[in-house]
Amino acid sequence: MKFVIPNYCAPDSFVDNVSFTLRAMGHEVVTLPTIDNKILTSPYSRVLRIAFNKLTGNEMPRQEKWLLSNFKMLKPDVVLTLTQPLSGETLTELKKYHIRTVVWWGDTAANMRGKGILDEGWDLIFIKDKYAADKLKTTGLHSCQLFEAMNPAWHKPLAEQQTNNLIIAGTFYDYRHFLTRKLLKDKIALELYGGRLPAWTDPEIRAVHTGKYVVREKKSKVFGSGLAVLNSTAMSEFDSVNCRAFEITGAGALQIMEYRPSIEQCFEPGKEILVYKSYDELIELIQRAIRYPDEMKKIREAGLKRAVYEHTYEHRLKFIIKKLKEL
Repeated sequence: MKFVIPNYCAPDSFVDNVSFTLRAMGHEVVTLPTIDNKILTSPYSRVLRIAFNKLTGNEMPRQEKWLLSNFKMLKPDVVLTLTQPLSGETLTELKKYHIRTVVWWGDTAANMRGKGILDEGWDLIFIKDKYAADKLKTTGLHSCQLFEAMNPAWHKPLAEQQTNNLIIAGTFYDYRHFLTRKLLKDKIALELYGGRLPAWTDPEIRAVHTGKYVVREKKSKVFGSGLAVLNSTAMSEFDSVNCRAFEITGAGALQIMEYRPSIEQCFEPGKEILVYKSYDELIELIQRAIRYPDEMKKIREAGLKRAVYEHTYEHRLKFIIKKLKEL
């Protein structure tokens, strides 16, 4: 099939991993040009986008304008958006040409703006949060819970454990910032990665942050070389599992993750990943990982095996294509 993904493609982004996998599966894929992660994740870019939206009101985003200008020439079988809404007008226009429309929302539902993805024009809606998927389903929308995944082309074992440092990677929003500061005060050895820190970041965190935004193989090397990778999520997350959960295990790293029920659909806690329900439990798990490296190696190997056999982007995309064929 021919897929059009109307968004920019940054290395190791959702768009990058999905488009790469679809092509590897033999499908044709069109996206907007590749863009640097520094631009995509910059807090200044985010502020400008918010300001632009406030100034312009309901003006259509550039990506959607590009789609409307080009879809007749591109002639896709499917327009697939990734954590990206489309207006009802655009969805109606695509329907006139019998183009299937699918949205796969990989972010927390709380980060939707305006009408979000609530529109009858979608053929299929996939979202990682079970609560959100069920809520959408009650309105009659064709909604289904679907987690993100890992890409074995670069989320793969590339490093053995070399340090007893706990790895934390990503955006240092309020909750992750607080948790990191607490760990530093308790003398936990940390390695911090991600994009530009917020202006309000504490000096202790700023002092140890590497300033490196790691992607693809570099990310896997960083994850695999540490004691473990801490996977925490924002306050707005409910019962979901993020893409980081699969990237960590795909890299053959030890994952320590906050508990939520959906985890048990993906991994067996205690055997494939480690989970905690309190800060004290988190500290105990870190200490246990230091004391029992052989036990942790078995958990790393089991998590990797589960990720490879069940949690690749190919697995997810085969599910989406199956659902499309059932329409």
